[in-house]
Amino acid sequence: MMFCTSFFAFEFCFFAVVCFLLSKLRYFFSLNSFVFLFVINCSIIVLFFAIGMNKKVAFVALYTLYACALVAQNISRPLVVAHRGGAGEGLENTLSCIERSIAAGVDAVEIDVRLTADGHIVVCHDATVNSTTNGCGCISELTLQQVQALRVTDKMGVVTGESIPTLGQVLSLVNGRCSLLIEVKQGGRGIEELLVREVLEADAAGWVSVQSFKDDVLHRLYEMNVPFSLEKLIVFKIPFLPLVFDGSLRYFSFDKYSFVSSFNFKKSFFPVSLAKKIRSLGKKVKVWTLSGPSDAPPLEVDAVITDFPSLWLP
Repeated sequence: MMFCTSFFAFEFCFFAVVCFLLSKLRYFFSLNSFVFLFVINCSIIVLFFAIGMNKKVAFVALYTLYACALVAQNISRPLVVAHRGGAGEGLENTLSCIERSIAAGVDAVEIDVRLTADGHIVVCHDATVNSTTNGCGCISELTLQQVQALRVTDKMGVVTGESIPTLGQVLSLVNGRCSLLIEVKQGGRGIEELLVREVLEADAAGWVSVQSFKDDVLHRLYEMNVPFSLEKLIVFKIPFLPLVFDGSLRYFSFDKYSFVSSFNFKKSFFPVSLAKKIRSLGKKVKVWTLSGPSDAPPLEVDAVITDFPSLWLP
């Protein structure tokens, strides 16, 4: 009786330590997986003892099976995507910030793009330059020369030597060292055609994907038969109704978005049941915008989009 109590206490502590170590390595390990492996392993070793197997051999066999079970459970680290280039650790959407994230070992960098008044794609999240530079005005009303004459300010409002980069500059900097996730903030005025042309000219189709809240942007790119993947941004799903909110309410069905490779959800409204369905259909699920691993969603996902990529990297 004492042996059994000690054994189960040891098993529980062992699994708790393993789960802790896995979490430190940024691996997802659900409670269900923990219980499943704990029960299975305890059952197996009791069986080994019942048939008279040597204890040392039994333990070796047990933990060999345990290692196989980990693989069978598909425990994996999600891809780490640096949101706005890694905005929590540098100047958002700037070349220096992107380079820092690449050097840290991220799997992908996410940037936002908009079109200037004279038809150039620049990298900026907001519609205006007011909050991120020492200037003011809407990007759509400024020329490329005017935009790049401005200097980026840090979170304290201090002017730096950085300028707002063009998409071409970012493509040249990344150059396939990691993937690049491009969010088109606003469609129209030829931005879709220009984006495709710049991606192809940079020979970047193999490591670029495009996401957007805007269905017209995604459908336009799909109609162009682009050679890179398209991803749908969603804020939240309306429970029990075929509706999603992405800035406006839209009808949602898998047929409507059959061409989309990934659905990317806001962390605050992460829809567990819908995410499971999406992954069962062979589509990917990404979640934004996370801080550290304590923000991890209650379900394994394919990628985390975070302002603090270094917190997610081993």
